[in-house]
Amino acid sequence: MFAKEVYILIKLHHFGGCWDAGVARRSGYSSSSASRARPSGKWTFVFDPAGRLCYYWSMVVSMAFLYNFWVIIYRFAFQEINVESIVVWFCLDYFSDFLYLVDILFHFRTGYLEDGVLQTDSTKLRQHYMNSTTFYIDCLCLLPLDFLYLSIGFNSILRSFRLVKIYRFWAFMDRTERHTNYPNLFRSTSLIHYLLVIFHWNGCLYHIIYKNNGFGSKNWVYHDSESADVVKQYLQSYYWCTLALTTIGDLPRPRSKAEYVFVIVQLLFGLMLFATVLGHVANIVTSVSAARKEFQERR
Repeated sequence: MFAKEVYILIKLHHFGGCWDAGVARRSGYSSSSASRARPSGKWTFVFDPAGRLCYYWSMVVSMAFLYNFWVIIYRFAFQEINVESIVVWFCLDYFSDFLYLVDILFHFRTGYLEDGVLQTDSTKLRQHYMNSTTFYIDCLCLLPLDFLYLSIGFNSILRSFRLVKIYRFWAFMDRTERHTNYPNLFRSTSLIHYLLVIFHWNGCLYHIIYKNNGFGSKNWVYHDSESADVVKQYLQSYYWCTLALTTIGDLPRPRSKAEYVFVIVQLLFGLMLFATVLGHVANIVTSVSAARKEFQERR
């Protein structure tokens, strides 16, 4: 009987869950009484935080976060795309919200370590999650500001609280980096992604500023943006911020005080970004050199 209980526990752990074997022992579970134990026995299924299922689920939630991270600011800056495909955006928005809601339910059934033992009691799991900061962050992510659509119109900036879910994305990236067979390649890919996101956000902010100033009204803004399509406007903004943050090209001279402040902030941020990128690249090169040196010493 003990061997069968251990086998079931190991199998459920393999798929990311736990089964309360103590309950089975109290209910008299055995190979000869399996049919009798199932209707009267108490099953407690808990997700193992170190299991595969939790890892794959965090990947799904991270994809929902990345959708919000890339799309919210883009739709706010280029609001004309909301009119053309508003139904598609509604479907994608509320599908990501549905994943956020399922993630809250998932946390209610996720175990935690207490004195080195995985806790599986449902009452303790619920209390542990609801008394944690994670629960309040998850509730903040689903703050129903979408009802303001009725008064101020369809504006994606009202969904900004969805970006608080970034802690889930960071946890997924950290776990992937620790378990991948190619950590240096993963770090390089992550660095490129972060750079693209920074350029994306800055480009959208630049578009908001020069759209409010008026297309072609000053040398600092593009003259043909009013007649250009959304893709070209986005590429122009992305190109300007790439030049500003990398400091590799001549920028149009700003005219107003707000434009000067924005450009100065961009240049200072680009300087810090350049130093950060150099530091990350140096760490990657050092890690590769250390691994190669260790391999040669073993030979």
